[in-house]
Amino acid sequence: MLILLVLFIAGAGLVLIGVHKLHTAVPTCYGRPMSPEDVCHPRAAHAYGEGMPEPHDSTYRQQLDSLTSGGWTAVVIGVVLLALAVVIGVAWAASAAQDGRK
Repeated sequence: MLILLVLFIAGAGLVLIGVHKLHTAVPTCYGRPMSPEDVCHPRAAHAYGEGMPEPHDSTYRQQLDSLTSGGWTAVVIGVVLLALAVVIGVAWAASAAQDGRK
């Protein structure tokens, strides 16, 4: 029963966090909110190398897409956990009902 409770709470929490992130996501450039016509230019303070990609300019849309992809990921994982909780709960209830008939 504890497993069901943990799955349900985790799933519901992830769905709520994901929905909140999707509705309140504001793209930023180094901590400053961006508007749709803004482009965020990277700060090149040192040489890039050793497998690190060179930074590039990013638009408002690119920044927003990056933010919202995390929200959708949380929603999908949350829904999967909620579905798993329902399936396990139904299986346990059916098993308990079957044991009660014997």
